[in-house]
Amino acid sequence: MKVVAVLIATFLSSAIAQGANLANLELHYGREAQLSAQQQTALESITLRLLRSSNFNSERHREILKTTPRQNHAAYRKTLGGRYLVVSFETPQRIKTIGGDIVLLEIVVGLNRPDYADSLFTIDAQGRIVVHGKYSGGLCIELLNEVRKARPDA
Repeated sequence: MKVVAVLIATFLSSAIAQGANLANLELHYGREAQLSAQQQTALESITLRLLRSSNFNSERHREILKTTPRQNHAAYRKTLGGRYLVVSFETPQRIKTIGGDIVLLEIVVGLNRPDYADSLFTIDAQGRIVVHGKYSGGLCIELLNEVRKARPDA
């Protein structure tokens, strides 16, 4: 029985490690510097939790968010003009959010406010920009604090 438990634990840890290697993380926050594996893992984890907390997105809830594709693109361009974090995946990922399942290739989080992460986007498998709304403010603060730990001189 112990052998089976060890094999299962080994398999799970291997699967988790392989899954973690599928994501590529870019942090555009001050000067260029390499992030440690631990910093990348922490930022990716918080980013995924933030996305999962999203209640609305521009694909499923257009009437609630009251934005047009043109407004979505403008907000995305504005975010990319400053500080932001990108988590990219090699293959499309299905993520369960409060607002429903989404399929994505990238997660983009704006870091342009001094007090919390200020915007959340995904890029779907067709390259469309999806805006997310009503997500965890606590996780926005946690993410920005983790970014500041990774880039204390920025």
